[in-house]
Amino acid sequence: MDFSHLAGWWALLLTVGVILFSTGHRMGRRQDSASPQPEPGNPHNVFYFQGMNFLLADQPDKAIEALVQAVRLNSETVEIYLSLGSLFRARGEVGRAIRIHQTIIARPNLSLGIRTAALYGLAEDFRQGGFVDRAVAAYRQVLEVDPHHQQALAGLQMLHEREGCWERALEALKRLEQVSGKPDPRREAHLRLKQGLELARKGETGRAEETYRTALRIHPGCVEAGRLLGEAQLARGDVPGAIASFVHLNQTRPSHFFLLVEPLGRAYDLLDDREGFERCLNDAATAPTAPTQLMVRWSRLLEERGDLEGAARVLRQGLARKPGSAVLADRLIDLLARREDWPQTVAVARGCLEHITAQQHAFQCGQCGFKSRDIYWKCPQCHHWDTMEPL
Repeated sequence: MDFSHLAGWWALLLTVGVILFSTGHRMGRRQDSASPQPEPGNPHNVFYFQGMNFLLADQPDKAIEALVQAVRLNSETVEIYLSLGSLFRARGEVGRAIRIHQTIIARPNLSLGIRTAALYGLAEDFRQGGFVDRAVAAYRQVLEVDPHHQQALAGLQMLHEREGCWERALEALKRLEQVSGKPDPRREAHLRLKQGLELARKGETGRAEETYRTALRIHPGCVEAGRLLGEAQLARGDVPGAIASFVHLNQTRPSHFFLLVEPLGRAYDLLDDREGFERCLNDAATAPTAPTQLMVRWSRLLEERGDLEGAARVLRQGLARKPGSAVLADRLIDLLARREDWPQTVAVARGCLEHITAQQHAFQCGQCGFKSRDIYWKCPQCHHWDTMEPL
């Protein structure tokens, strides 16, 4: 299941629900001021509240049918038109959503809030329909009306990013960060390094290298920016600088240092310093923060040079820190089996399996799916009785 899509659908339902609730509240107030006895049987109200109930029941198709009927009976209810546009877009009927939002925008005497909402809805329609230029123009119209519209800025930024317009994506991102007060250094760093790649393709290697440095200043743990900087330094003969760039990332992002083993090895080879490379890798692979992938890489390099005992030692150290790592256990078992050290092979396999088994869930609720290692006669999550079954 695509949970991001599901979350987006529920966010849409919530937004539409708020619009409909506020519409209903105003309708009720108008009825109360116009007549001491509102007409509960008014067909427009019936369809409107049916639409709300269908939304709450997660039945968007029926909600659309009811709201269409409500609009037919009272075409002045602009908020319901907005809701319909959002629902049509969510259902993939982009053409209908575009027509609805364009119809709203064409109306005279719209309030600023309604016009802004309709313009933003139209921009979203164009974006989903793949009409990039029209979507950009619509987002910009929204920002002309409301320069602090965060959703429009985010939509514009993502659209430029998707199209590879890195300069414009950065501009929109900086505006969004200023408006929201929430910096996004990881995204900015990657947009900067994309700029650097374009500069490198044009032969502007100096500017490209400076752009990678900028990305690293913004997000010191940006592995790709560090790799590209190191590669650029290698290309112009600055081998010590490249090694420093690669090693620096072992301090700022040790979990991803294994991705730099290959270019680091090339750099040390240019210095004819294999011992320096192995010393650097050994220090990184035996550090408390060393990731599993790095320990495996180091063990393979030790094996290649014939140091099977050293390779096994690295893996044992890793298993002492991560006893449930099937990757480390599998690698160590392979080494021990080739040495025909069967007692140690069995001990490693048993130790890893025992740890994994101890962490596994033993029971699952048949009602809601809650899992646990212990049985609960009353499920802690859904509170139903006697629903826990063994896995």
